[in-house]
Amino acid sequence: MIDYFALLQQPRRPWLDPEQLKQKHQQLTLAAHPDRPGSNRPALNFTAINEAYRVLSDPKLRLQHLLSLEDRNPVATQSIPPELAEFFTKTGTAIREVDRLVEKLRGTNSVLSKSLLRSEVLEAQKRSNELLDELQNLYDNATRELQRLDAIWNDGPQELSDDLTKLYYRFAYLGRWIEQLREAQFQLSV
Repeated sequence: MIDYFALLQQPRRPWLDPEQLKQKHQQLTLAAHPDRPGSNRPALNFTAINEAYRVLSDPKLRLQHLLSLEDRNPVATQSIPPELAEFFTKTGTAIREVDRLVEKLRGTNSVLSKSLLRSEVLEAQKRSNELLDELQNLYDNATRELQRLDAIWNDGPQELSDDLTKLYYRFAYLGRWIEQLREAQFQLSV
């Protein structure tokens, strides 16, 4: 397994400054780019640098990689964290509602029929925006928790493994639900 932290010359920590990470990525990709004149580096190095940046710039993927390097790889079949259980139902309901409306809209040919559905669409958009705000707030709280854990990382990384694993699952579920809701909102706007 490639240590992406080492590849991008970053400390092996739960939190990385996004701006510093981006600058290092740009510096390394510029030096390793296969089309750069005089570059003797293989394209594989360039690809690995981009993959490292993709992983380390995403909190969920960074935690998964960090835990894997620490031999604490999270299990893919973990159930929903208890503090997020209510959002599983809320998100599923919102997505089903949007899917139903999108099907209705596709099934109507007249401008009048589409106009009559407009109030339903606006209400569904409002509810999904409110839910998206809640989920984004939880994601931001998880990011702050990650920064808090990073501040005590040097005191004992092994003691934080369970907390980081729980945080990984929060990022995984929240990220997926946010993405699904954004996709549903896009479907309604088309």
